[in-house]
Amino acid sequence: MEKGGRIFFRVSRLVVFLGMSASLSASADQPAADAAYRAARVHLQARRFAEAAESFACAAASTNAPFAAAAWLGRGEALFGLGDWDQAAAAYEGLLMRYPDSPLASCALYAHGHAAQRAGRLDRAHADFAAFLDRYPTNALREACTAALSTVNAARQARARQTARAAVAAEMAAINDALRAERWEDARAAADRFLAAHPDHEQVPELFLLIAASAYRTDDYAGAAEAYRRLLEHAPQHARAAEARTRRAECLFKAGDFETARALYAELAEADDDPEARARATLAVADCDAALKRWAEAERAYLSVELLLDCEALRPVALQRLAALYDAMGQPEKASRTRDALRRRYPGM
Repeated sequence: MEKGGRIFFRVSRLVVFLGMSASLSASADQPAADAAYRAARVHLQARRFAEAAESFACAAASTNAPFAAAAWLGRGEALFGLGDWDQAAAAYEGLLMRYPDSPLASCALYAHGHAAQRAGRLDRAHADFAAFLDRYPTNALREACTAALSTVNAARQARARQTARAAVAAEMAAINDALRAERWEDARAAADRFLAAHPDHEQVPELFLLIAASAYRTDDYAGAAEAYRRLLEHAPQHARAAEARTRRAECLFKAGDFETARALYAELAEADDDPEARARATLAVADCDAALKRWAEAERAYLSVELLLDCEALRPVALQRLAALYDAMGQPEKASRTRDALRRRYPGM
């Protein structure tokens, strides 16, 4: 037996051997039950738990015997010694149901809590120990019961954490399975459910990225932009925050929200020190202005990429789009001159 079990046996066995011994003389009219009870006590003291349990059961069958309640408690002790927690609990409960006013009821309730704890029924153990402390505020076992209750509460909390971890693992597995199978809608729906259930989980930022990617794959650009926005709101310092800002602006543009996309690209152009990143953001600002038919603003932005910003790779792109802008503006001569300049400077284009 574990240390807690040995302590428990010592306390309750003392009750059986000393507390009940004075009543034996009153059972002379029930010699078989009296003999069974005496034998049970001997077996229990010798730690012959199986024999003790059987003898206590015989003694407990004599419901009118003065030691009947003690026999139920003794049977519980013996079964506890055998490690049969459920049957031990049933014996303690037998005492509590049949003899609720017995002086041994407090011991039975306390012992029932221990049996329930050993059987893994932590909620029942908690209820038993809490009831004991409520009903028996001055009982000698109060300190031990308080300690037992604390142990059970810690075990319940640990079990709850383990259950929660297992549930989270299962949910994440479902999301990953959907991703591997390229079931984007299923992956997104599973991620949304996870976020609703676990809004503070450490994986939340990654799930926002997952939702954004899944939405993008299904051409839901507004949904993708919203997922990126939520990521930046939840974790502004995330390792992929810069990428998320750019991707959000891109998704808003694809969703047709050119005004908001332009504002975001303008912020990126101002904030980024990298020449190429700044040029790309400025090019995107021009695209937004063109989509909004702000011709003059778009023309200035394309020209700034071509003439002012130090990014050779994007200059031919800016000229191409500038020519297309002149076409949209109904200025074919400017469009033609721009394409001629593009061919001269970049013959391979």
